[in-house]
Amino acid sequence: MAGASPQEHTGKGGKKALDVEFNLVPFIDLLSCCISFLLITAVWTQIAGLQVASSGGPPDQQQKQENTIDVKLLLTEKGYSLAMAGAAIDIPKVNGKDGTQAFDRKTLSEKLKTLKASLPDQTAITVQPEDAVAYADLVETVDTILGEQLRNVTVAPLN
Repeated sequence: MAGASPQEHTGKGGKKALDVEFNLVPFIDLLSCCISFLLITAVWTQIAGLQVASSGGPPDQQQKQENTIDVKLLLTEKGYSLAMAGAAIDIPKVNGKDGTQAFDRKTLSEKLKTLKASLPDQTAITVQPEDAVAYADLVETVDTILGEQLRNVTVAPLN
């Protein structure tokens, strides 16, 4: 059979040898970099994704939504303002450990526990920070909200 077994060419008759050695180390390095890049970008796409609820779900979801209210938490320079069902609860800032004004997350947590006790089906809340609010305060506020079992947190600009 032609080409079934490798033939040795010794270079006689003007033919060159067919033996070639490939250095595979650079190819393995390139492959490992590509795999790392693909894995990292795959995680980024999951982090950047938003969960969107489709309208027109089963009747059970519509009935469950009737047992909840629209809750908004405003972050201002003066403190928190928890607005729900036409009423607003103001939670002013308190003096921090270093003498600066800080958001009162303990009182916010207590108010959210009261809300969750009165409406156990409530899972949604909208957080609206002012432009002057520090990003770290927003993140810590969202962490406090998630700790009180309000899992559907929406961050929206203040109107």
